[in-house]
Amino acid sequence: MALISRPKKGEYAPAHEYYLQLVPPRTGAAKLLRDGFKAAQAMFSAIPEAQGNETYAEGKWTIKQVLVHLIDFERVMAFRILSFIRADRIQLPGFNQDFWMEEVDPADRAIKDLLKEWKAVRDNTLFLLQQCTEEQARFPGKAAGWTVTPRALFFIIIGHQAHHLAFLKRNYLSDRS
Repeated sequence: MALISRPKKGEYAPAHEYYLQLVPPRTGAAKLLRDGFKAAQAMFSAIPEAQGNETYAEGKWTIKQVLVHLIDFERVMAFRILSFIRADRIQLPGFNQDFWMEEVDPADRAIKDLLKEWKAVRDNTLFLLQQCTEEQARFPGKAAGWTVTPRALFFIIIGHQAHHLAFLKRNYLSDRS
């Protein structure tokens, strides 16, 4: 597996800088993707099923909706990675997470089943990383109006997950009394 170097400014949208700052330094994407999923799996597996449909405030997503969002986000980023490493020149659209969430109701799905789905998505991401050369990792593409590289997308997936897991711990899983 090629060791993909970290992205530089200009290889991602400014909005993704926050996610990239959450990525631990000096660790490769493959290890972070594998270890990050194991940590997420342990965290979500410890949540009682009934709590998965709770929200910390009116109008906010449930824990299961956050999990679906993590799956959706990674799917979109993985498609972008595939498109860019294959040197497709088409500009890819953005996506509105709130519109997407309006069309999904995971209330009747078990957390363990959502985790199985995410595991399949993560395995796909790892397969993409495995076949991505350092040269391909630098191929620029356009998504949501921004130039972005595959290597940036791998690390954005990691940072996005870190953001949401910290948010869940702080707002859903800590003692809020």
